Amino acid sequence: MLTVVAVIILFCFAALLPFIEKHMGNLKLPIYLSLAFAMILVAGFREVGSDPDSDNYEYSYRNYYSQNSEDTKEPTFVWMSAALNQVTSDVHALFLAYALIAIVLHFIAFRQLSEYWFLPVLVYLSFFYEMHEMIQIRTGVLSGLFMLAIKPMAERRWFFALLLILAGSLFHVSGLALFPLLFLSNKPMSTMQKWIWGAVIPIGYVIYFMGLAIQMYLDIPFIGEKLMNYQQDEEKGINIVSVYAFNYIQLFAIFSFYYMLYFYDTLAEKSKYFPLLMKIFAIGTASYAALAFLPVLGDRIGYQLKMVNIILYAALCYTIRPKWAGYAIVFIICCVHFFYVMNYTFFWK
Repeated sequence: MLTVVAVIILFCFAALLPFIEKHMGNLKLPIYLSLAFAMILVAGFREVGSDPDSDNYEYSYRNYYSQNSEDTKEPTFVWMSAALNQVTSDVHALFLAYALIAIVLHFIAFRQLSEYWFLPVLVYLSFFYEMHEMIQIRTGVLSGLFMLAIKPMAERRWFFALLLILAGSLFHVSGLALFPLLFLSNKPMSTMQKWIWGAVIPIGYVIYFMGLAIQMYLDIPFIGEKLMNYQQDEEKGINIVSVYAFNYIQLFAIFSFYYMLYFYDTLAEKSKYFPLLMKIFAIGTASYAALAFLPVLGDRIGYQLKMVNIILYAALCYTIRPKWAGYAIVFIICCVHFFYVMNYTFFWK
């Protein structure tokens, strides 16, 4: 219950900040850092059992040396668990370490990708903070490294971007799915390209409606094994991940994509990396539906790519006047996402 209260307080506090950001002056950085610190503490010291995965993480942390294939974790998890177990068997040490790395990476990326200080933090707190830093903690670090990779990707510094994504893959194997993004460009979209990228999401749903019940087993060490274990757990009713291609978060994402595509010129002028972010957004939204045949894959990849929404939803303010009305619209969007994720993660229960 304390975790729920703390998350709600963080969200409410972050919701106020965009409205007074322009009046903060030199206080922006101290408040920004203080908010990051508070978020690290809440995620790091949350109650075990307050979310669906913390009990499993506690077991895996204390039994990191297990060779059981069902408990297979990425090498970074094993290394961190081995090191921290030398100090304490309390799993909060692991939670704190992951939260520290992930949240610091995200906060650095926000300052690189957006001129707003607190709107990206509000969007982050409305959904991805709970999903990643509270539940999928390995994915949280991957997401932070992915967000940091967007700037070098846009600037065609592919080697640095490659290193960041490779590092992220050591925290969660789903990072391997991000490598094809290195071929994307941040060049402005022509009219024809807008039509092409606008067709990506419908294509994802065509695949969904075709009902491609593909049985995926990648005969690759570790990767195929992980996917098989996830799928078997789901079939047994363990660690259930469901992908509903028409949930209201997904439908809103689709509406937002075409809304931003309509205001492409305005947003591209204001947001330096807008073309690349929109391409990733399109692929992520389409993937969520197209990969529904393997729910754990659709959920992981879809939401991983839609991390760019943190920056894009904050940018919606550029299309709304007066500015306070733009902040209010983003706040309402965040409230809807916050209610959804709090139910999804069982924090209410």
